[in-house]
Amino acid sequence: MIAFTYAVIAVVFVVLGIGGIMYLDHRFSLTVGDRPFAIKGRRIESDDPFVVRQFKKFYALRVAYSLFLLVMLFVVVSHVG
Repeated sequence: MIAFTYAVIAVVFVVLGIGGIMYLDHRFSLTVGDRPFAIKGRRIESDDPFVVRQFKKFYALRVAYSLFLLVMLFVVVSHVG
C-alpha cells in the first residue's frame, strides 16, 4: 500500500511540475504578445526592455514554483506511512 501511495505522489508531482512550468511559459508568451524575442537556454535575446523584464519575472516565478513543489514533496512524503 505504501508503494502505491508513493507512486500516486510521484505521478501527481510530475504532472504538477510539468503542467505548472508549461502554464507559466504560456502566461509569459501571452504577456509579451507579438514582440520579437529568442530564448536560448536560460538567456533571452531581445531589444525590448519589457520582454526582458517579463522574462526575469517569469523565470523567478518558475524557480519559486519549483522550490514550492520540492518543499511540498518533502512535506507530503514525510506524512506517508
